[in-house]
Amino acid sequence: MIEFHGQSQDGTLQFPKNIEEQRMLLLKKYDGKFLTERLTVRRPLRTSQQIKCHFGLLINTVIARANDEGIDTSSFLKLLVRDDLPSGMGLTSDFLHELFYLVCPIFNEEGHRTTLSKMTVDEASRWFEECRNLLASRGIYVDDPDKNWKTKAIPGSGQ
Repeated sequence: MIEFHGQSQDGTLQFPKNIEEQRMLLLKKYDGKFLTERLTVRRPLRTSQQIKCHFGLLINTVIARANDEGIDTSSFLKLLVRDDLPSGMGLTSDFLHELFYLVCPIFNEEGHRTTLSKMTVDEASRWFEECRNLLASRGIYVDDPDKNWKTKAIPGSGQ
């Protein structure tokens, strides 16, 4: 399957010039053959606001709480996962980021595990909520982000 990404304008599908040239060459190659063209609405990747919610709100809230209460990685893992994983190391953003991928995995439409950099807006929203719910079930409450955090794009970012 070959995909060509364009944009709908005035009832037609418009492609960048180089994409349109490749598409026309391919159509000429298969001249006389029966082909199927499928249209799908492409969802944007996660927004910058969603990344800020993950790193700025979720991760920083957990680290701040851990620092205030003396929670290290071993006690955090006991809280979230199981109680036989000692380490004695303080919590870091990298540690929490990777841990949330493990305890709250997100799967894309094809059923493969995905990471924040490849998530759609809907996937990133769902993942953030799942991380918050997991933490809340363990007594760590992450504030609600801006009410428009799920869909707000940064002006001029093209999202």
